[in-house]
Amino acid sequence: MNLESILHPSLAALILRLLLGGLLATHGYPKLTKGKKQAMDWMGSMGMPKALAPLIGVLELVGGIFYVIGFLNAVVSILFALEFAGICVQGKKMGKKSLSDYEKDLLFLGGALAMLFLGAGSLSLDGLMGV
Repeated sequence: MNLESILHPSLAALILRLLLGGLLATHGYPKLTKGKKQAMDWMGSMGMPKALAPLIGVLELVGGIFYVIGFLNAVVSILFALEFAGICVQGKKMGKKSLSDYEKDLLFLGGALAMLFLGAGSLSLDGLMGV
């Protein structure tokens, strides 16, 4: 067994999908349950419609699960990239200057872009379906 057979792009995609998807799903779930009001207040504090909070919760929960199983990777990646780019832009408008204010959102944005360009890999539902 050589190193190239272990370090396959599909394995890298699987690892990224599992981590990113799991984190996003657990990040979105509270927005739909006990943390719904807090999420809506957070959206309002950013000058955005509060009604977006449940939609973002659904995207993060369902999209996170889709990442884990590798389903509709490109669509989910674009939606997440738009979400986190928007959060970063809105944060800048609110006067956030420190990297620590953005680091989680930038990591999610980077992960979504990496998944978009890397693809779900052969170890995914997309791979099994030939998408």
